[in-house]
Amino acid sequence: MFERQARTTENEESDWASQLMALLPLDLAQIIVKVPEEIMKDYLHIKGILLERFKIKPETFRVKFTQHQIKSGALWKELVLELKNYLEGWLDGVKVNDFETLKNLMITYQIKWRVPPEFKDHFLDEWGKTVDPSELAGKLYEYESVRSARKQHLSKALEQKSI
Repeated sequence: MFERQARTTENEESDWASQLMALLPLDLAQIIVKVPEEIMKDYLHIKGILLERFKIKPETFRVKFTQHQIKSGALWKELVLELKNYLEGWLDGVKVNDFETLKNLMITYQIKWRVPPEFKDHFLDEWGKTVDPSELAGKLYEYESVRSARKQHLSKALEQKSI
């Protein structure tokens, strides 16, 4: 929301860091004051520190984007702005900078919806970070191969025990 306002009022991006600092509550401003002075002037670095502080990760933005509902009494324009912010947070977080990367993200997202829960559980630590569909397909193939080989081995072992 801050960035949107700053763009609307046509403020120079080089001034954004100092303008944001003036708007922050004291406890948050104290976190920023601890960084070296040259970094304090870098808006993107300040934004990164604040996002890290609140632990807003790309996966959180994705969930908010896909599940967000209009609030009672809110305007549809407000919903559009909220969804736009969540989408931008998600795309920025997974470093989508061009159309090709966006296509890969969308394909990966569709694959993830179709994966059995046990696959998702296996890749839980890296699930939100994987945005390349070929990389995901390779990991899923390897996991599936290992599982099927293991099942065959277990069923042969059970057959031999029963004989």
